[in-house]
Amino acid sequence: MVLEEPSYIGFSASTGPIYSLYCVLGWSLGINSPAPLINIAKLPKLPHVGPKPQPKVLEIILPIATTILILTIGTTIILFVRKRMKYAEIKEDWEAEFGPHRFSYKLLFHATDGSKNNNLLDLGGFGKVYKGVLPVFKLEIAVKRVSHESKQGMKEFISEIVSIGHLHHRNLIQLHGYCRRKCELLLVYDYMANGSLDKYLHCEEDKPTLDWARRFQIIKDVASGLLYLHERGEKVVVHRDIKASNVLLDSEMNGHLGDFGLARLYDHGRDPETTQVVGTMGYLAPELARTSKATHLTDVYAFGIFILEVTCG
Repeated sequence: MVLEEPSYIGFSASTGPIYSLYCVLGWSLGINSPAPLINIAKLPKLPHVGPKPQPKVLEIILPIATTILILTIGTTIILFVRKRMKYAEIKEDWEAEFGPHRFSYKLLFHATDGSKNNNLLDLGGFGKVYKGVLPVFKLEIAVKRVSHESKQGMKEFISEIVSIGHLHHRNLIQLHGYCRRKCELLLVYDYMANGSLDKYLHCEEDKPTLDWARRFQIIKDVASGLLYLHERGEKVVVHRDIKASNVLLDSEMNGHLGDFGLARLYDHGRDPETTQVVGTMGYLAPELARTSKATHLTDVYAFGIFILEVTCG
């Protein structure tokens, strides 16, 4: 094509508002002569269109970093869930009926320093008792962990809460609260600095011998607590396991009756129901073998044996 008039040479497109990319590999223009032919073989290759290729280093590092990030997030989630499950607690309908405060497992775990052996106060068939300190009130406590192997573990746990949850007397072990987590059953009491009475009566752990005045005072303390259980409360509370090992001594050697795991309640004036005979041999009233009914009178019999033990021990 020969242009005789002055002309302008350029490039334009007819795509309208649509964006399009064109690549001109070569063009030929002649002035006052025909345009030379274009040698297609010598035209350059089409340039690469699209994102730039990533370096091989990134191809290796990026998947590894992504995998590590996913594993880190997954591990964090698992540890968080396990920590929550560690302190998770079970709440049941019967708990709403009783008065003692429910403690969180986490609080008791830290209060007893993780229930380490250096805080172990006692070990028996019911389980273990640990010394602890409530951090908020700086109150020394004893935490009884009901044994997992105990056949009556849950029954004793509930019985103890029901029996002394609402009882307040200077000669009864004060129940401050409780906790249940999975298979962990925990009861929180006042800490008794001088331990159980039987260790003094049977000369265990190099305990000093009690004089008669102190023994008589302890007998009166237990009698006072027993009178409250039988006659002064809303219901008759039959302890069913009165003995020296269930009497604890505070820092001033005052006696406190504890361990209500076998206790039973019934209304004043009503005949107690027949139950399985439980307790400690030597303290059981003879009529229990015939009637299988634990009453305040069977407690009185056990208290008589207790007096004999304190007097002669």
